[in-house]
Amino acid sequence: MNLSPLPLAVFVVDATGSITSWNRACEKLAGYGATDIRNRGLDTIIAFDDAATVNRVADRVNADSTGELICADGRRVPVRVTVAPQSLDPDQPGTYSVIVVPRSGLAPTRYALIQDLPIADIIEELPCVFYVIDQSGHLLLWNQQLEEALEMTSDELPTYDVKNFFDEAAQAKIVQKILEAFEEGTSSHEADLIGRHGKRTPFLFHCARTNLGNLPVVFGTGLDITARKEAEHGLRVRERAMYSSVNAIVITCCEDADNVIEYVNPAFEQITGYTLAEVKGKNPRFMRVDDCDVDERQRIHDALARHQSVRAVLRNRRKNGEIFWNDLRIDPVASMEGKVTHFVGVISDVTEAKHYERRLQHLAHHDALTGLANRTLLQERLKAAIDAATAHRKQGALAFLDLDNFKHINDTFGHEAGDAVLREIALRLRASMREEDTVARLGGDEFVLVIAEQPDLAQLGMLVERIRQSVSAPIVVGGKEIQPGTSIGVGLFPQDGRNVDQIMRAADAAMYHAKTLGRNNVQFYSDELNQVVHQHLLLEASLSRAIRNRELVLGYQPKVDLRTGKVVGAEALVRWQHPVDGIIPPDVFIPVAEQTGLIVPLGDWVIDEACATLRALGALGIDDFVIAVNLSARQLRQRRFVNRLAETLARHDVAPGRLELEVTESQLMDHPEEAREALAQLKLLGVRLSIDDFGTGYSSLSHLQRFPVDCIKIDRSFLGGSGDLHNGHAVITRAIIALGHNLQLQVIAEGVETREQLTFLRDHDCDQMQGYYFSAALAQDGLQDMLRRDTRLDM
Repeated sequence: MNLSPLPLAVFVVDATGSITSWNRACEKLAGYGATDIRNRGLDTIIAFDDAATVNRVADRVNADSTGELICADGRRVPVRVTVAPQSLDPDQPGTYSVIVVPRSGLAPTRYALIQDLPIADIIEELPCVFYVIDQSGHLLLWNQQLEEALEMTSDELPTYDVKNFFDEAAQAKIVQKILEAFEEGTSSHEADLIGRHGKRTPFLFHCARTNLGNLPVVFGTGLDITARKEAEHGLRVRERAMYSSVNAIVITCCEDADNVIEYVNPAFEQITGYTLAEVKGKNPRFMRVDDCDVDERQRIHDALARHQSVRAVLRNRRKNGEIFWNDLRIDPVASMEGKVTHFVGVISDVTEAKHYERRLQHLAHHDALTGLANRTLLQERLKAAIDAATAHRKQGALAFLDLDNFKHINDTFGHEAGDAVLREIALRLRASMREEDTVARLGGDEFVLVIAEQPDLAQLGMLVERIRQSVSAPIVVGGKEIQPGTSIGVGLFPQDGRNVDQIMRAADAAMYHAKTLGRNNVQFYSDELNQVVHQHLLLEASLSRAIRNRELVLGYQPKVDLRTGKVVGAEALVRWQHPVDGIIPPDVFIPVAEQTGLIVPLGDWVIDEACATLRALGALGIDDFVIAVNLSARQLRQRRFVNRLAETLARHDVAPGRLELEVTESQLMDHPEEAREALAQLKLLGVRLSIDDFGTGYSSLSHLQRFPVDCIKIDRSFLGGSGDLHNGHAVITRAIIALGHNLQLQVIAEGVETREQLTFLRDHDCDQMQGYYFSAALAQDGLQDMLRRDTRLDM
């Protein structure tokens, strides 16, 4: 129900109780006209219940009086009466305001529902202060809440000007607001009431003007806003904290299943380089680094989808393109209804911490002097290598190196020189090892190598020997040459040790055994393996000597033109004529030469010998004969190989087209682009080029077309050995011949041993053949004799 405001019946009486003025509500309530009321005594209109004991109006001030209003028609209306002095000076009695409120249902019908309201009780129970102020600025009426806020009694309040309830600095504003209410009807303001004992309470005041009879007054309420002020203060503090935080703060708003940036603080701008204007409305994902921290980002996405808090450390990209590490914490913010509307993200730039952590990690796992792995990292890597070898049934090795004369180096050249030697040896060891291997320094002059997956024991032995030779090479420090040396002990895992301690003891024991045998040597923990390695090392040393002493000899296996039967060329095959062991076949010493690098001087010798033979044949008038020489991968990668080859051809006065260089298909496919470039340089020189063992290297036609070769050689395995040419071999051989001819290449078959193979090759238009069916390899004299007699293949 919409109730109109209740009109207060107000009389103004003098000290004797005579009515001097009144308002219209009095006339309506009591039914008297103006002439009937003027100068009548208050007691003739109101019959007070306590009239027998209280006679003076002044005694009713601040008291709750009840009685009956005597109406003009004789009705009596129960009323509650409030008396307030209009003068604030108690020593000068003046006029009083008498407020009359009906207590029965006899009031006019319009107010029937509110006639019996206990107004005084309501005012006292209001959740705010209530007051009525006259134009002099003094209180006429108030409730208990105001007394409590001001820490005063009801007797004290009327004596104070209301402006004195506030700070001196705020008093002018208070007076202005009260005058505004008197002049304009209403006003509102916030101010702190100051209690007698210093209690401060912030209030929101609302004032309204009214009249008590002819007396203009302002009444109003004051709502305690302490909680709101505290909340506002907290918000300001938190806002300032966000603004001043050294951490970047991002607030996103949930919109259409997306989280777009609504606010970022200055720290965000400093860390990322982006301003609020640049990022507002964007999803924070725009800073992510593609293909980085994918799992962490998915974890964040899942947490946000579940409206849960999440923390992660991941990489983002600054505006200038730099990548930085950030420690990110995201928390959801819910509305009063519990719906998540925002997320707050706090970003800490931990880039420096990450780098420092990595430096600490490096220092914790690496030797400070050499940068090699230290004992901690060595044990981790060694355990992993042992576990992998055991799981995959592979074999690895652990090598202990101890410098033989390091104390002498320190004593003679000084500790700085000793440190320089250690750093140089560390560099040499790293250069000798693969990426997957580990080089460590245990301290002092002790180094350790973890060599993973070494199935070939002979190759392992040669690797360790090369390392020994590398470490033992002279080192120049401060203009002085220092000659180090090392004793190396090697243990194999898992056979010599199935855990870290066992294999380290085995390698250490082998190293001390090397020390006892005179130092500067290599010893294996296994006697049997020592013997195998020893034999290969002897073979390596003997091969080096054989090259120097010209113990190697060349044989020439003739190549026959399958259309004419004429010998048109030969392949140079190297043999080792050992002074004690006799002929050593190439499949024994060529692998040793490849592994040790001796293949380079060996290959140079073979080319030189072949050119000498071509020169001798040319002197006999045989100048269209071609000798083929096998070329190793090491030779092909040599930078000055083409230059040296040109010098050799010129020295022997041999036309380049009379020399053919054979490379295997697997050599070409290991590094096809490098091989193509090297072959192109050789082709420019004018030599012939052929692909040996064709069909075994898995080359693609696209690559084959790009190699500038002249012919291909069918591997002997496709001819079926010395027996029948099987259907499978026949199909492959026919395909190779057809392929070669389609690419405008000559096709040569090697390893021909039977008439059947010969017939097959001739019938399918193969260009040349070589093999025991026609002739084994011949010495230079035998080859010359064959060519002089013009020996031909029986077709």
